[in-house]
Amino acid sequence: MATVVVTPVPHASKAGADRFDKASRDDADGRSARGLMAHLAYPSGEGFVICNVWRTEADMRPFYDRVVLPKLAEAGS
Repeated sequence: MATVVVTPVPHASKAGADRFDKASRDDADGRSARGLMAHLAYPSGEGFVICNVWRTEADMRPFYDRVVLPKLAEAGS
């Protein structure tokens, strides 16, 4: 079953948003992460929101834990 993950990043500069946006959809080789079906990023208040659709939670979880959560910590979110 597809899994939708909406990740708000409430305070981020445009440059920070661009870096986070790229990192939240690409693996270390710059390819789309395995199982990622759709990716959106849009401004929201002083930050932005990322919305990803994954084929399964099993595809999403390792990438989210390895890539997204550390990037959120770096961004102070």
